[in-house]
Amino acid sequence: MPVPAMQAVGMSLLVSYPARSVGLLALAASLLALTGPAPAQTETQQPDPGFSILAPQASPDTQADETETPSDTAGNPDEGLAGAWLDRDAYLALRGERSDAVLRTRWRIETSGLDGRRIGSEQREIVIGDGYVSEPASEGRTVFDFATDRILNRVALLDGPVLQSQPIVAHVHRQVSTFTYFTQGGELEEVTGPGGSQFERFWIEAAMGVRLSPAEMHVTEDEDGHVAIRRSELGSEVFGYDAGDGETATEAGLFRAWMRHALPIHPDALGALPEDGGIPTRFTFLVFSPTSPDGRRETWTLLSLNPGEGSFPWPENLPPAPADAYDTGNPALTRLLAAGYDALSGPVAAAPTEDTLVAASEAAQRRADYAGAYLALYQVAQHSGPCRPGATSPACSRMSQVTAAGLGNAEFENLMNALSNMQDDRPRALAFLQNQTHRDGFAGAAINMLAAQLVAAQQAAEPGSLPDLSPLDFFAASAEDDPYAPLTYWHAGRYAATRDDIEAAWMLFEIARGLPDADRLPPLGEASAMQEQLQALAPDFFGPSAAD
Repeated sequence: MPVPAMQAVGMSLLVSYPARSVGLLALAASLLALTGPAPAQTETQQPDPGFSILAPQASPDTQADETETPSDTAGNPDEGLAGAWLDRDAYLALRGERSDAVLRTRWRIETSGLDGRRIGSEQREIVIGDGYVSEPASEGRTVFDFATDRILNRVALLDGPVLQSQPIVAHVHRQVSTFTYFTQGGELEEVTGPGGSQFERFWIEAAMGVRLSPAEMHVTEDEDGHVAIRRSELGSEVFGYDAGDGETATEAGLFRAWMRHALPIHPDALGALPEDGGIPTRFTFLVFSPTSPDGRRETWTLLSLNPGEGSFPWPENLPPAPADAYDTGNPALTRLLAAGYDALSGPVAAAPTEDTLVAASEAAQRRADYAGAYLALYQVAQHSGPCRPGATSPACSRMSQVTAAGLGNAEFENLMNALSNMQDDRPRALAFLQNQTHRDGFAGAAINMLAAQLVAAQQAAEPGSLPDLSPLDFFAASAEDDPYAPLTYWHAGRYAATRDDIEAAWMLFEIARGLPDADRLPPLGEASAMQEQLQALAPDFFGPSAAD
């Protein structure tokens, strides 16, 4: 009987999930690839993922060769990754030696209608520290940490407050995706927003902080030094500012990055702020949005600017948020995050090695469980990549031995048939795999991974099929059986991204990159490449160093 090669089913189906996406931004066309059209918008007017970075066209210098054999040396986790699982001490250690100097600014924000009618007024405090900007009086006491590319939020749980930590890149991916969806890849000049309100594309570019191409701006300065930015010579002022003291130029760079995240100012208008200038003493901007369809103007006036000292705003004894504190909207995604965080919070020595999986295979074979013996070896693919032709590692070498020993065993031959049918007879293969999901350990992880890829492939080939099954459930079960397998989280993240679970996807990518052996796996190099591409598309979100 034909025996399917391990590499034939170990990776191929897991890298082909089609994203539900519309046309790609022309600006990104040379960097990123899309794989299909978007379906109709849902009744809730929630944007589908209009922007996909799941198949980046890396340059020849950076593109990973997926056929290369992983090295035989043990891999190390990404030690520079400020993942959500880190506690306060580990996070601050990763930030390194930093100054305690801070600049506390207080602002008065006045909101008015375009007819000059006063709508409201409030005050806000913005604190600028070494590499970060925080708003201590905000609901989540939000911190934008541009030194680690994280957004931190304090969240109240029944057991007490915790600190959420999410990557800035996930927020940027969401912004670009939303912009691309509503503008149909930047092709629409007018955009229909939630509730049916219509706006010029310029205003969603302002709201999302990304744009298709540079917008023409007219910049003037009056005798009092006020700089006004207009879309036309006689048009309304869309953004304006009074320049500040150049001595605060360093803090101003961080403040501009915070503005990019927090305020709906068009990228080209915000770009008019001088890079070597200080924090403006006053600025104003125009907003058109679903909540302000008739337009409004916000005017920010600096009331005070006080230098001082202060520690990084992660309070002592505040633990990192557990997986269930993140609103994934899917229990399977929460299970995946929980499995990954538990693994990353434990000692590196607890991670299985190739010898561990070989020993599990030998133990199964001694029980005459030849299918289990094969599956334990198959799970090596999620740790160090699939076996290549001619591979001589202990696990890959043992595959042929287990195969020879298992021939004639009914369950083993049924497994081989299922692997052979993964492409051509998926229902038959799935029936066998579902009958094997009672397995646990490495064999259980492998079975669930196979089921995840098979269900994903079938649902991609026939939309609407297998409505009661979700690949994410199988990914989660696989991670729970073997929480240290980097590629389990990587493939689950890629699948989640195609379903518009962008924030969860990036957290899964981080787990994959943080686990031992991650640096041995060529696909995980894509995570860094994807972040670099998003930084190139929207550098202002990542702080002064990225923008430079």
